[in-house]
Amino acid sequence: MKESSLVKRYARALVLAVDSEEELARVRRELGVFLELLERDARLRLGMTTALVSQTEREQAVDIAAAGLGLHEKTRLFLRTVAGEGRMAFLEAMARQLPAAWCAARGIERVEVASAVELTAAQQERLRANLEKALGRPVRPEYRLEPGLIAGLRLARGSVHYDFSLAGSLQKLRQAIAGDR
Repeated sequence: MKESSLVKRYARALVLAVDSEEELARVRRELGVFLELLERDARLRLGMTTALVSQTEREQAVDIAAAGLGLHEKTRLFLRTVAGEGRMAFLEAMARQLPAAWCAARGIERVEVASAVELTAAQQERLRANLEKALGRPVRPEYRLEPGLIAGLRLARGSVHYDFSLAGSLQKLRQAIAGDR
């Protein structure tokens, strides 16, 4: 089994177990805290990732750490499962996969939006509403700044990219001129 399919399977299972985005945010934060603990404690990290430590001992270590960190019950159960099945080496990738898994499980389209300047809240809301209307489903825009665009937007939806930027228009013009020679 490929690592990515394993990671996606675990992330999907976790998002199906949580009841709300707020609960998912809490679980994500707590997974980050647990990952920091593993980073700081080499012995714990080794114990969690080696086959020399039994499944029961790994699960007990998770329970002790969860109690000490005050982790949510769903976080603790997820960590017990991951540790018990010897998949702790993939925990960081699983945590990174959670937003995509949440959207996929709930039929939300993720759209990356790159803009030359910071969009106002009103512009973001108008763009989100227009994307939802065009796609016919809920949309989760993920905004980032890309000053090299000069002006305009670049949208990415999976492997499909739309370029409505000045930089993109200039590039197309360059290609058209170079192609005419």
